[in-house]
Amino acid sequence: MTRTRKLVAAMLLVVVVAVSVLTAALATDDTETYAYLPDHSVYFYDVTEKYAWAHREIDTLAVAGVIKGSGNHLFYPGSAITRADFIVMLDRAFGMSEVLDSGLIDASGTFVDVPGNTYYSKSVTAAKAFGVATGTDDNRFLPEQNMTRQDAMVFLKRTLDRTQLTLPADNLSGYSDVDQISSYARDSISALVNARVISGSNGKLNPTANVTRAEMAVMLYRATHLLDAGTNAVYQQRGNVVNVCIGAQSYCDVVIENYDSSLQYEGLMQYTNLRQEDGVTYITLTGQQEINHTVSYANGQFTFTAPQDDSEFILPAAADCVAVDVTQPYHQIDAPVSTGNGYRHCYPSVVNGEVAVIYYTTA
Repeated sequence: MTRTRKLVAAMLLVVVVAVSVLTAALATDDTETYAYLPDHSVYFYDVTEKYAWAHREIDTLAVAGVIKGSGNHLFYPGSAITRADFIVMLDRAFGMSEVLDSGLIDASGTFVDVPGNTYYSKSVTAAKAFGVATGTDDNRFLPEQNMTRQDAMVFLKRTLDRTQLTLPADNLSGYSDVDQISSYARDSISALVNARVISGSNGKLNPTANVTRAEMAVMLYRATHLLDAGTNAVYQQRGNVVNVCIGAQSYCDVVIENYDSSLQYEGLMQYTNLRQEDGVTYITLTGQQEINHTVSYANGQFTFTAPQDDSEFILPAAADCVAVDVTQPYHQIDAPVSTGNGYRHCYPSVVNGEVAVIYYTTA
């Protein structure tokens, strides 16, 4: 099986989710470099550790430009998503508008309730051309209505049907609310459950409930990370795939080369061998380190105090030293500072005896 990064459709429909990464060149002398593995969103204040089941997916799609917040670092993960917004994000993930613009598929008109000057009109028109959005009998799309979970699954399954992947249906006997699924949605839901794109909650699929923005992100992430098994495309949850922050740079879908299922990959961890090969980023991670030191900073020099024995050590700041606040959202701060006021603790990432990155926390 190979991880499907581009899904090329019979109509040349393509997944456009891609994350740009940089390869780090690490020095070998006096080097103790650390990466931060967040338990919350790197980008959005309101995607907290409460959304442990979705924050990695949300951030990956945010980096890829598939999903966007409100412009003030808010995503509203628990809010319902409209049918228009769902189609826009589906379009960004699978590139329907791009194919329509290329002339490889003909437009089939639009819906009477989708004016041409709206932000979603192009995406909806493309979805209609592909047969993803069919609308009502009187040619309405109902763009401002909230998207139900079953309709979201129908739209997503129709999109995947235009690709080279096969998603056969299966039975839904393991769910207690199967009788609530509309007949038009049953096959789509069954196929996505079989492909592990949908898993339900507490033995229920909740087909008529509104799909939330966080749920939408998880659906799209899994749909764009299917493994092609020949006759049945499947999403495989992988513990060795993580999102990683190193200084001000974030990396998505990073494969841990020395993965150990008995370890918890979270927080500050020492790393080596960050590299990219064939579009995949790999990293080697070792022990965790608490962000538990205090520091005085002045004139380009750090004086660190270790909590276990109050011992001190002094390190100079590298010329391009990066200071980062790991709290919500993870972000670079203007310059290194002493702890005690805004920041309580810190820990340095050291290259050749100089602080290359210093991680701060307010907790």
